[in-house]
Amino acid sequence: MKSLRLRLVLLTTTAVAVVWLVTAFFTWRSALHEIEELLLHPPATARHMQKERAELAGEIAEHLLLPMVYALPGLALVLVIAVGFSLRPLRRLTDDIAARAPDRLTPIADTDTPREIVPLIRRLNALFAEIERALENERRFTADASHELRTPLAALKAQAQVALAAEDGSERRHALEQIILGCDRATHLLTQLLTLARLDAGSGQALQELSLRPLAEDVLAAAAGDAIANACELALDPGDADVQGDPALLRAMLRNLVDNALHHGGARHIEVSIETQDGAVVLTVADDGKGIPAADRERVQQRFRRGAGADFPGSGLGLSIVRRITELHHGRMRIDDGIGGRGLAVRLHLPLAAGK
Repeated sequence: MKSLRLRLVLLTTTAVAVVWLVTAFFTWRSALHEIEELLLHPPATARHMQKERAELAGEIAEHLLLPMVYALPGLALVLVIAVGFSLRPLRRLTDDIAARAPDRLTPIADTDTPREIVPLIRRLNALFAEIERALENERRFTADASHELRTPLAALKAQAQVALAAEDGSERRHALEQIILGCDRATHLLTQLLTLARLDAGSGQALQELSLRPLAEDVLAAAAGDAIANACELALDPGDADVQGDPALLRAMLRNLVDNALHHGGARHIEVSIETQDGAVVLTVADDGKGIPAADRERVQQRFRRGAGADFPGSGLGLSIVRRITELHHGRMRIDDGIGGRGLAVRLHLPLAAGK
């Protein structure tokens, strides 16, 4: 692997040396000729000697300056050629990038490339890889979302057809109630999809120092009505900690975990705890519901993925939203057994606020 800097230095030095040697040679020849003339035809008097000496000095100075008049443009031309030759790798890189189609994200080869350009090529290749992953995630997300949206829309259409065809009032009422329920599910799915879209687009949220306990209290207070309707007890253990976070995202994260336990886990007891372990904050939402088999716990964290034995309606986006928000807060998520070895416990390890 060659160095662009070394190539430029060598070519420039060579060009200057060649031009300087040529100029020195012609100057030497001219001065030698004048001295020989002076020696072969010496002046007869001291006055003529002084005059000849002055003329010789002027001619030597002229011979020193005159070659430079031609040498400097020649040196400039040689330097232009040398620099152009040295910068050919940059032109090849520019042409390669300019000729690429928008969907061509293959890595740029860095063989036979000056070492100064290699970091640029590697950063470009890393950028291409990130764009490729983002496009692949977008394609997969679009395909999965379209599939998930078709299901509730088809159900709504079927129930509307039942309502139109029904002659019995109770049957028609039941079909209309199912339409309302389907609309609620579709609205929930769209809300989850929009949340994911915002999370994917806004990975650079400004984080602020905040306390987790008030957020947990707000989320549990908002879920109290659903908890009473589902005969579920909500509990918040003593404890608090400060983190660097986005309050809206952390609130959405907690709300998803509590809603999952309430509506999908069949829990009768949900417990939220906040503690500090090994310099990190551990936020845990545990329940005593149906839980998720250990073999499915990694899979359900992916988008549109649900447990193999799930017997309840859902989009399969709740835990993926929680995981994404945790990643945006530079944390990690772990799923364990819940209360008394039953149900589910989702533990979120978040960095402790600086100076705490």
